[in-house]
Amino acid sequence: MSHRKRQRPGFAVATVCCLILLATVLIAALAGCGSAKDTAGTAGTTSTLAAITSSTAGVSTGDTVSITDDAGRKVTIPKTIKKVYGMSPEATNYVYMLAPDMLAGWCYAPAAEEMKFIPAKYQSLPNLGGWYGKNNTGNIEAIIKASPDLILDIGTTNSTSASQDDRIQAQLHIPVVNINDSLATSGRTFRYLGELLGAQSRAEQLANYCDQVIDEAKSVAVKVKESDKVTVYYAEGNEGLNTDPSGSQHTEVLDLLGAVNVAQVKNASGFGEAAVSLEQVLAWDPQVILVASDPSLETHVWSSITGNSDWATISAVKNKKVYQIPHGPFDWFDRPPCPSRILGVRWVGSLLYPNLYHYDMKAETVKFYKLFYQMDLTDAQYTELTQNSGLK
Repeated sequence: MSHRKRQRPGFAVATVCCLILLATVLIAALAGCGSAKDTAGTAGTTSTLAAITSSTAGVSTGDTVSITDDAGRKVTIPKTIKKVYGMSPEATNYVYMLAPDMLAGWCYAPAAEEMKFIPAKYQSLPNLGGWYGKNNTGNIEAIIKASPDLILDIGTTNSTSASQDDRIQAQLHIPVVNINDSLATSGRTFRYLGELLGAQSRAEQLANYCDQVIDEAKSVAVKVKESDKVTVYYAEGNEGLNTDPSGSQHTEVLDLLGAVNVAQVKNASGFGEAAVSLEQVLAWDPQVILVASDPSLETHVWSSITGNSDWATISAVKNKKVYQIPHGPFDWFDRPPCPSRILGVRWVGSLLYPNLYHYDMKAETVKFYKLFYQMDLTDAQYTELTQNSGLK
């Protein structure tokens, strides 16, 4: 993952009145200057919008303010933002969790099983398409009609994403802000968005939860001896024969927990999902298999793996440690790699190291859905959500 460029302090270029106004709007910017290196390694960082505005503190004109985003791009945004479009699922999901009423539309059409966990008022939002992974479906006319004040690109920051953001901004004449995000910096991303969208209080609640989970996972991971680390295979695709290795954005949960990802494949950029053979999986002989729950899959992969004699000799299958990843409204592990993975950390941690993770996962799930989705998860929904996941 690319690091953001360290920014250089800037100075006010307006009148004393503008300076006073700006100090109110961007007071956090005076706290310091941040970089990807500063924020990626430590959960609970206090770096917020200061990390992107410190270089432009003082560049304020009327109803707008200029910032430097995580790609090093100078962007002029409205001081007051009422509607937001996320061009990637990560961006869409962050906004949905933080301030759903500000969401201009979806960048994808939620599947029927996802809609079960989404209130009707948000189900009816338009599908505006997006730019992410293999997808280049952004509907220019529909996005302009939706009239967002801001477009968010959240994910891996690199020259390709920066160039794409410039192109989309030029086409739509709507500011695009790039945010470099990872599982470990989930809290920082929520705080960043809270500053942008004027939702600092709620953002801090969500960020604190993320920080606590990540800090705990890091502290537990160092206690696990090499000989006790559990080997895991992440089964993707219609036959379970696609996967992603350690170091991929798609397997960050495993890396954070200190598990051994058995996939010895190239870390493919973009969408990932390297193809492997069953012979390779047999040779890797993982102790645990996590099965993707992508709604677009044509088969029920969990049933195919657990009921197929070709997989039967694998330790995970023999010992009944093949687990379906919960998915609804968003995935607990991947696809997209969004903040719901925070709950996934505790779920996977409890599966791999039950002696180190002591949680009532039903109570924790209900708590998470109330905090992040503002919904009261019913017993029936919990049962449906966690089917074949190892949870009761």
